[in-house]
Amino acid sequence: MPISMMIQSLAGARAAGLDIPRLLQKSGIDPQVLDQPPQNRIPLEQYVLLSRYTSGAMNDEIAGLFEKPLRIGHFRILALSVVHTSTIGEALKRTIEFINLFENSLHYQLQASGNQVELVLTRLPGQTITNTYAIESVLAVHHRFLGWLANERIILNQVKLDYPAPEYKDEYRHMFYGAPVLFNQLHTSLQFDKSYMARPIVQNEASIESYVRRAPMDVYLPLDAGGNVTVEVRNKVNEHFLGNDKPPELHWVSEKMGLNPQTLRRQLKREDTSFHVIKAQVRRDIAIHHLGAGELSIEDIAYKAGYTEAGAFIRAFKTWTGFTPHNFRKGLMI
Repeated sequence: MPISMMIQSLAGARAAGLDIPRLLQKSGIDPQVLDQPPQNRIPLEQYVLLSRYTSGAMNDEIAGLFEKPLRIGHFRILALSVVHTSTIGEALKRTIEFINLFENSLHYQLQASGNQVELVLTRLPGQTITNTYAIESVLAVHHRFLGWLANERIILNQVKLDYPAPEYKDEYRHMFYGAPVLFNQLHTSLQFDKSYMARPIVQNEASIESYVRRAPMDVYLPLDAGGNVTVEVRNKVNEHFLGNDKPPELHWVSEKMGLNPQTLRRQLKREDTSFHVIKAQVRRDIAIHHLGAGELSIEDIAYKAGYTEAGAFIRAFKTWTGFTPHNFRKGLMI
C-alpha cells in the first residue's frame, strides 16, 4: 500500500479530529511514515489494521469519506442479502437496489449494450465525496466481492474514472486486474462481459461471515488477471484441481489447449507471465477459498492446494499474500 493512498484513506478521520498518529501506532505503523516520500509503501497487514481501527473509531465503514456514514454492519447485511441470489447478475442487481436506498454520495446504475455490461456510478448533486480514494475503493470492493461470490475473477474490459490520474495510478494495475483505466470521463464505471452475469453464486452465510471478518483484506490482495491465454491456462489448472489434489504439469495443460509446451510458454511470456506463476495463483485462490469457508484444517487446505506438508504451504501462502494462513483465517485479529 503506497503512503499516498494511505494518507487519502485517512482524510475523513483527520477532518473528524481523530488522533492520526495514535491510529498509526495502534496499527504498528511509525507515525513518521507521514513524512516519507509518498511512493514509499507500508505492509498490507498494517494497512488492514489501520482501516479497521479507523472505521471502528468512526462507526463508519467508509471512514468519513462520503456525505453520510455507512455504519458498521452495513456491508455485512448487504452481503448476507445477496448471497441468497442465484447468479452474479442477480447479486449485482440486488446490490444496486440496496445501496441506492441510502442516497449517499453515489447513485448506482446497470447498463447493458450488446455483450457488455457496465456498472455506472454517478455523483449525487450537492453531496460530498472527500477524494478519489473513496471512489476507487468502493469500485474495488464491489468488483472483488462479486467475483468472490462466484469464486470467479471478473476480468474487466474497461474502468472509467471521472477524475484525473492520481499519483498512485500504477496501483490500479493490481486493483483492477490490469484492465485499461480511462481518466477524466463523464462518469465512473466498471465494464465487463455480459457472460459473467450468469455465473452461479457458490458462497454461503458462513463464508460471508468469514469474509466480513477479514475485510478489507481481500480487496487489496494482489490478484493479477492477465490476457486471454493466461485466463485459459488458469481455467485448465482449475479444471485439473477439481479432480486432483495436486497441480497439473505444463504438458497436461498444453495438450488440453492443443499446443505444444514450448508454444504455450512463448504465448504466456508475451502476456508477461508464466505457467509457474499461474499455477501458484490458482493454488493461492484455492487456499483462500477454503480458509474463508472455515471447514478444513490448515493441513487439509495445504493438501487441497497441492502440498504434501503444511510447512511448505504456510511459507508459500505467506509469500503470496503477506499473511500466514492462520492470520488470514482469523482476519488478522492479532
